[in-house]
Amino acid sequence: MKLLAIIKITRPINFVITFLSVIIAAMISSSIFDIGVNVLLLAFSLGFTLIAGNVINDIIDFEIDKVNRPERALPKELLSIDFAKGIYVFSIITALLTALLISIYFFFIIAAFNILIGFYSTHLKAIILISNLTVAIATATPFILGGLVVNNVEGGIIPAGFAFFTNFIREIIKDIEDIKGDSSKGVITFPQKAGVNKAVYFAFFLILLLMLLATFPFVFGIYNAEYFVIIMVFVNPVFAYTLKLLYTNRALPTLKKVSSLIKLNMILGLIAILIGAQ
Repeated sequence: MKLLAIIKITRPINFVITFLSVIIAAMISSSIFDIGVNVLLLAFSLGFTLIAGNVINDIIDFEIDKVNRPERALPKELLSIDFAKGIYVFSIITALLTALLISIYFFFIIAAFNILIGFYSTHLKAIILISNLTVAIATATPFILGGLVVNNVEGGIIPAGFAFFTNFIREIIKDIEDIKGDSSKGVITFPQKAGVNKAVYFAFFLILLLMLLATFPFVFGIYNAEYFVIIMVFVNPVFAYTLKLLYTNRALPTLKKVSSLIKLNMILGLIAILIGAQ
């Protein structure tokens, strides 16, 4: 039971996504699609950084999650707060030591990144939209660093942009999901301030904008036809389906489904970029 709780609080799927994000960015940014030791070290470092961020966020949101996420490990009392803090410290140390194996330069980058994520959980999360933007930036950062580790940071810009937009949209949707719990604890988010309808329209706008922007790398000759096919056959239709769901039903189960679909679409988009960059 404790092992299952550890899996829940560390979210290994998110670890895998972050790990693969670095690998994909490095492959795209390298002319020979090479994955060296430093790329793997960075992938592990950022993966553990994300675990640390997930854990500290769950610790700080303990009371709110009793309402919004009662199935999580801490509200269900499957793990103690002290045990969760131990996981957090272990993850931070692992992330920093792994980065140090690359270089002192990457050690300080990962240290700064961990500070940003911690500051988000303690302070930035309470600021309307800034909290959403911070999460989106944090999700996009592995792609920039994946390019940087192979000395071609420009190669990570497009996947970073895609990751930024998809996660910014997902954060808006999650805030709509969490209105009840956030309100009970005095946390003010964009959907609470502007209203659910305006928040949904904002998500609509962002999804439509991303559907348009996703075609640009092909239009401007950056990625090949295979990229365009995957975007038009898989990614944009999924986005279109999320628009339909949001338009017809804004109940909590629908919002959770939309959030999952957007997460799936990030993976599909990264596959398109990886194939399209060859």
